[in-house]
Amino acid sequence: MLGARPVMLVDTGGIGEGTHDLMQPAIDIQVDAALDIADIVIFAVDAQSGLTGADAGIADKLRRQGMPLLLVVNKAEREGSATDFYALGLGEPLPVSAIHGQGMAELADALSLLLPVQADGREMETAEEPLANIAVIGRPNVGKSTLINAWLSCDRMVVSKIAGTTRDAIDSILPYRQGFVRLVDTAGQRKHGRISDVIEFVARVKAVQAFRLANVAVMLLDGGEGIVEQDMRLMQLAQDEGCALIVAVNKLDLLTEQEWKYFAERLHFRMRAMTDIPVFRVTATTGKGAKQLLHEAVHAAGRNRFRLGTGELNRWLVAAQQAHHAPSDDGSMVRLKYASQTGTNPPAFKIFCNRPGKLKTTYKRYLEQSFRKSFDLSGVPIRFSFVGGTNPYAEKGS
Repeated sequence: MLGARPVMLVDTGGIGEGTHDLMQPAIDIQVDAALDIADIVIFAVDAQSGLTGADAGIADKLRRQGMPLLLVVNKAEREGSATDFYALGLGEPLPVSAIHGQGMAELADALSLLLPVQADGREMETAEEPLANIAVIGRPNVGKSTLINAWLSCDRMVVSKIAGTTRDAIDSILPYRQGFVRLVDTAGQRKHGRISDVIEFVARVKAVQAFRLANVAVMLLDGGEGIVEQDMRLMQLAQDEGCALIVAVNKLDLLTEQEWKYFAERLHFRMRAMTDIPVFRVTATTGKGAKQLLHEAVHAAGRNRFRLGTGELNRWLVAAQQAHHAPSDDGSMVRLKYASQTGTNPPAFKIFCNRPGKLKTTYKRYLEQSFRKSFDLSGVPIRFSFVGGTNPYAEKGS
């Protein structure tokens, strides 16, 4: 966090002065990858080593990039030790001492001034709000870009049989009925142990950022490969970030009906802990099922914006308790007294009760399932928080 703003910091390998280091070519590739997705560059130099030829070469490259840049001189405990770096022509050097924490506040202030202007956690590209922000997620080469191309009816995304072709999240705008939707294709996800360079690290971080911008995630699975633990983690991550979730199984032209039946059984078994996640079948290469999937994704985004009046919310709370009382603890009943909605995307609610610390996890899960089924919120994460106290509106007759 930088003040109230979340930021992503990418640390690259050091750029050396010669070619004798066998790692240097790989580091140079990583640096270029980081520059491709960065909004701001922090160029760190060493006050104790002084101005070097490598510093001048890096400065020349960054100058051609034309990106917002901060020249940070580390190990600058001695007054005036940053002066030589004016010669780089990158503006005023900012002296710091990372080991002693000197200059960190000034660095944070300077960085804050360079951050892109945002509103509500995202850059404002249009004044009109999209009907849905849809993140298409999945492992490499399951057909995410092909699916988006089917929706767009054009080759907006780069499609390749080489796993991991898409390195960054790319937004596309699609007119839809009386408005439009924003489509985000995220870089293919890999297991943590296989993220061997900055490119894959950045791809994963960009996927998380996409979840935070989206209100629905379409999890695309390869019908020929089945579902693995990595898929489950990615689905859980999407819901943890507040996205409604839809699962789409792609490449069904490769499966017989018997193979599909077995796949579906395994899929529902693996998702048994995730309540009411809709599952659809598509063949992205031909577009079969793509239109219905888009329609359902827009509806899921609408469900994630769900709002409920206070009266109806509390009538549900009474009915839920009557159908299944909260388990008692040491002979004392847990009573849920009153509920109010606190947010959307995802729907969030605060429930006042007499003993919030004694509510069992199983009962909380029951309430979520009851609420989701009562108001047709399949695939939508429900956020309940339980607090002690009495009905704050009781004396107002609400």
